[in-house]
Amino acid sequence: MSSPFAVAWQQRLVEGFPLLAAMGVTVQGTAEHWQLHAPFAPNRNDHGTAFGASISSLATIAGWMAVNVWADMPVDVVIQHGSTDFVRPLQSDLRAQVALVSPEAILKLNGTLARGRPARLAVEVTVTAVDDPAMTAAQFAGRYVAVRL
Repeated sequence: MSSPFAVAWQQRLVEGFPLLAAMGVTVQGTAEHWQLHAPFAPNRNDHGTAFGASISSLATIAGWMAVNVWADMPVDVVIQHGSTDFVRPLQSDLRAQVALVSPEAILKLNGTLARGRPARLAVEVTVTAVDDPAMTAAQFAGRYVAVRL
């Protein structure tokens, strides 16, 4: 059974980003501990491994979602810079997990937003196999900009 958090974010993602619906991306978990999943079949390439653009897209949207979740107010978030390091090929369903940032970084994010200024936040995401979270396929580092709505 999906949590209300996962249901709400699932709807927001597939309505706001049609590509994610085509990728089969789903939100799993609760506000305190969540991750994004994508099935292998629609995200494979001609080599029989996970498509690099699918991996990068999944990681990018996980970082975007994290900034939205960590903001204490409604915000508009865009990516400013992103880089994906592909570690090993993946031949199974994908899982994107955002690394926690420090409480100080979240306080700074929200303090800057409260003053009506754009806030930047660096986010790291690991993409692994759903059935083997120790099997890292890619590491993503992104910098996002949030603006208070």
